[in-house]
Amino acid sequence: YINFLDADDKWDFKAFRNVFYFLKFYKNVDIVAGRLKFFEALNSYHPLDYKFFKTRVVNLTDEYNCIHISGPSSFFRKSLIKTNNFVKEIFSGEDTIFINNFLLIKPIIGFIREVIYYYRRRADSSSAVQTQSKKIDFYFSQVKLVGEYLLEQSKKLYNKTLPFIQFYLGYNILFRILSPAFKILNNNQYNEYCKIIVKLLKEIDDKYILEQKFASSRIKILALSKKYNRDIRYDIYIENNYLIYTHYIVTDFNKANNIIIWRFLEMKGNILHFEGKDNFWMLKEKYYYYCIVGNKRIFPYYLEYSGYDFYTMFGLTDKGRVIIFDIPLEKIEEITIKFFISFMDKSIEIFPTLGYFCHIPALENGYYVTKNYIIKQIQKRIVIYKYNENLEKDFTNQYYIQLHKLGKDNIIELRKKIIAYNYEKDKYNKKEIWIINDNKNQAGDNGEFFFRYLVNKNNPNIDVYFNINNSSIDYERLKKIGNILDYGSKEFLITFLKSNKIISSISDSWATNPFGEEQKYIRDLFNFDIIYLQNRIIDTDLPKSLNRINKNFNLFVTSSKKQYNFILSSGYCYNENNVVYTGLSRFDNLIENTEVVLNKKQILIIPSWRDYIRGTIDLVTYENIYSYSFKNITFFNIYNRFINDQNLISILQEYNYTGIFCLHPFFSKQYIDFTINNYIIVEKSCDYQKLVLSTSLLITDYSNIFYDFGYLKKPIIYFQFDIGEFRKYNSEGYFNFEKDGFGPVCYDIQCIVNEIIKEIKNECKIKKEYLKRINKYFDFSDKSNNDRIYFEITKKVKYKYFKFIILYLYLFILFLKY
Repeated sequence: YINFLDADDKWDFKAFRNVFYFLKFYKNVDIVAGRLKFFEALNSYHPLDYKFFKTRVVNLTDEYNCIHISGPSSFFRKSLIKTNNFVKEIFSGEDTIFINNFLLIKPIIGFIREVIYYYRRRADSSSAVQTQSKKIDFYFSQVKLVGEYLLEQSKKLYNKTLPFIQFYLGYNILFRILSPAFKILNNNQYNEYCKIIVKLLKEIDDKYILEQKFASSRIKILALSKKYNRDIRYDIYIENNYLIYTHYIVTDFNKANNIIIWRFLEMKGNILHFEGKDNFWMLKEKYYYYCIVGNKRIFPYYLEYSGYDFYTMFGLTDKGRVIIFDIPLEKIEEITIKFFISFMDKSIEIFPTLGYFCHIPALENGYYVTKNYIIKQIQKRIVIYKYNENLEKDFTNQYYIQLHKLGKDNIIELRKKIIAYNYEKDKYNKKEIWIINDNKNQAGDNGEFFFRYLVNKNNPNIDVYFNINNSSIDYERLKKIGNILDYGSKEFLITFLKSNKIISSISDSWATNPFGEEQKYIRDLFNFDIIYLQNRIIDTDLPKSLNRINKNFNLFVTSSKKQYNFILSSGYCYNENNVVYTGLSRFDNLIENTEVVLNKKQILIIPSWRDYIRGTIDLVTYENIYSYSFKNITFFNIYNRFINDQNLISILQEYNYTGIFCLHPFFSKQYIDFTINNYIIVEKSCDYQKLVLSTSLLITDYSNIFYDFGYLKKPIIYFQFDIGEFRKYNSEGYFNFEKDGFGPVCYDIQCIVNEIIKEIKNECKIKKEYLKRINKYFDFSDKSNNDRIYFEITKKVKYKYFKFIILYLYLFILFLKY
């Protein structure tokens, strides 16, 4: 018995035993498969896992939807494969051919539910399957050598395309429709690829597309529309709460819970505010939403939102939009809110999903308490109660019973402590708690410098804490400055839930949700504002990762007027109430120290990280793991040649300069791979603030550190040898390096070395052309960035008191008048 185990993967420890006895018992079965489960970046089963509902032998003639395409998760009788080989020319999909060549002859396969193959999905998205859609072969040779080959083989053997081959083709094409072909291919390639896909679609009966279990109705209907070259949404009709195409149910409104996905549910005075994603895929002019509250019908308003735009291989397929309900809650004791969609003159009740920022725990008996109301989800509907202390106690006890059944007694104890604290806080007007952080394992960015500022300010109404792992080299250093919390400790978790402000220089989810999946049990206790300080200056378009829908920053701190306008206008979904223009906290430190730190005869080389080269990450420590293949990539070879270039070393030697080469933390372990010399030191880790202050010249590619260097009006050279590849993964935003950059741009080693020689001979004095660009970009250089940030964070509180003062003055004037 033979198995082809991938080097990255592993088997469950009982797998071989189970397979062995299965093959001994079923003499007629030559191929056996186990379940495929992802690990590392994902913790879920493969989309085709549905066929493993029980251990059995399957005849694909009868169960055509039980296709199997994974060689590593399969076992073969040796006698079966003696005369067969893998097709080496195929980048991905060679095992699909290998398996299905056998199944075309004998469509019998065994599935063992108890056997699990663990397939690594790399946290850095660098595995072959994760990167295949970035390669041209995926769009052409793989389609021809796998899809078209199996189609031809089936016709050759049977004069028709067997159902299980059609089902495989449907499965593969629907996945391909989700790939970014229009971004990767040039116009001629793209047009040719679209023709290939449409041609294959015409070879597949509709049923083998409509019966795919992993794909959404939106994708299936799009595929059929391309097959018939018309929008078949016009052919869909509604009957008994079902959307039907031909005789297939494409949507069951009784079960569909993703027609609307609420991102926000919050109280604004006596207004209950819903805001979410319109996830319905029919023509927007054909339907609308409303809700019924008591005897009132309330309609939403809609906003187009690019962050919800739906892209496929065909480009922009459907424009995204946000649905917003503002529901006034007048004098009520109890009221239920029902949501409806009106489509083709029929109104159907729908049951939207509550998302991350909706406060109501995603659990039966979950509830959310506000000042005047208690909000609960009952039988998928939202029910509002007028606040009553006894009612809250009843709901709390019901919820504790539910948590106890789930074995979550630790959550019960945590909730009791926080609820008791919140009661005392309201009663005794306790201090505010602010938690600040940079990276989990490293300080030294905007978080640390704002923390220092707050400690020195010593506001008696605020307790300030810095959050970092106690294993970090910065932990003891910061402990001497002020209050420190060990990330993940019990003290930290309790303080986190008590906090009023989470102030972070990074956007990673652990900074705003240290509870992971457990958050769903306590999301009603997340009652803090999130202030995003930035650890890098955003100058490229990243709306899906940092927009309000995904992060919900209450305050987004920007570095310049140009960046401020960019965030407001580029689809981040923020507005003038939550984006502020202050300058960055760490820039104050640069200005304060630039006068006391003298420039050394030193050049600093800091390249940015790339999505497509960083090594695997340890998901426990978030630290980089050494990669043995790093020395094979272009990035390594270019930089290794550059730092050892003889002309560069000669100029450093002649003018008594040295160089420091700092790798990004994501691949810092690779520092040992570089060839060392006497003039350029390759550092494993760097103190960026110190280096920026003391260095005379910066060489970088796209790294944000050039803004810090430019802020100090020092010369910069950009080395962008891989600009074409880099732009495939990172779009250009408002900052164009050629037009807006703070120094010259080089694309090869000869250019970068020549520019360094020029700068050193010119004593590293910045040229007027680039000084003008720097002054145009930065508006603040007054060491008051922290003051502005602090003012923006606290001004809402001040404004609240200011309103009371105005009211009292007004009443006092009325008193005097009368």
